[in-house]
Amino acid sequence: MVRFLLSMLVAVCACTSPPARDPAVVEDVLEYVQKIKKWEPVEAETLKAIKDVRTSQFVDDEYVVATLGAVMDDMQLHLTEIDRYQPRTAPVTEVHARYRKAWNDLRDAFTSIIDAMQRKDYGALSTGTERLRTSRQELLLVAAALDILLEDSGLKDPQGAAKPASS
Repeated sequence: MVRFLLSMLVAVCACTSPPARDPAVVEDVLEYVQKIKKWEPVEAETLKAIKDVRTSQFVDDEYVVATLGAVMDDMQLHLTEIDRYQPRTAPVTEVHARYRKAWNDLRDAFTSIIDAMQRKDYGALSTGTERLRTSRQELLLVAAALDILLEDSGLKDPQGAAKPASS
């Protein structure tokens, strides 16, 4: 009976211990986080434009076109940079693919909103604003996926505190 309990305890402990961390994934995650930090300014600029037009409730066509149009060049440069970046491991590649798709969708939403406002096509505007909402939501989900990847890599504890890179 003691042997049975001991073997059960060992089995339970084996099942609950964290998986071994692949050093290649950890290194790739660290490099990706550094890239994301470099991309923050264009992300902040884009998110501010979204907030500004949403706050305006899309009532001033010229304002919406000017506000979203003002970030389109930077967004295109950002997309070029995103396309150039190639993670080396499957987990980071998966997160990056979602990030890239969300940004492409966001650019397409901006384009459709600008086009709808210029044509005064408010039905198309409704579709564009829904696409904007969906792509913005996907960016939030990608951030959550990256957060999970940080935890799984041992770079962040489950309570949200970042661990030093040397651990």
